Amino acid sequence: MNPLFSIWSQPSTTIRYIIGHKSMMYPFILISISALINSIMAFADLGFFNGFSLFTTLVVVLFSSLLSGLAGWGVVIVAYTWIGKLLGGTGTMRKMGLATGASAIPMIWTAPIGVIAISLYGQQLFATPTGPLGTNMSVGFFFFQTWIMLAISIFGLVVESKAIGIVHNFSAWRGFGTMMLFMCFIVVISIIILGSIFSILLAM
Repeated sequence: MNPLFSIWSQPSTTIRYIIGHKSMMYPFILISISALINSIMAFADLGFFNGFSLFTTLVVVLFSSLLSGLAGWGVVIVAYTWIGKLLGGTGTMRKMGLATGASAIPMIWTAPIGVIAISLYGQQLFATPTGPLGTNMSVGFFFFQTWIMLAISIFGLVVESKAIGIVHNFSAWRGFGTMMLFMCFIVVISIIILGSIFSILLAM
């Protein structure tokens, strides 16, 4: 079985195959590749790199995305394992690490979009947007990549829900609930931090 292809038609079987036949290096590579590929469109139109060369921009974008992607993977392994057990799951962190790597596979297939975007727009892709839609991309390409990325992201969430469910021996819906609880936790923590910063600034 080749997970890069089978994930589209047999996601559950593919996840079980990865858990049973792959080492932790396999999801590590998948997450790394996915982070590098996602970095291009993730930083597009943000305007963080005005005045930088395309080479410098790509080095910073790729390196920072790789580090954040791997760090995020580590966080979700711990979070999904812990929250899943609170919901009655029986999974381990090793199995969760292997399974969650499968959710990165769909995004790997978006690599051509980033390559095409750089070929068409170069450094302008990362500059402050000047277009009417808040993007430096053409209207056609912007909507094309937006819908493709949205569709694949939704499928990635389905795969991740199934992965959590398989690891914890419960349903994909409970796996989805695990993700939502984690997102709620992140939102609450963010609000607390921002509120604290705001209070400190008011007190100054």
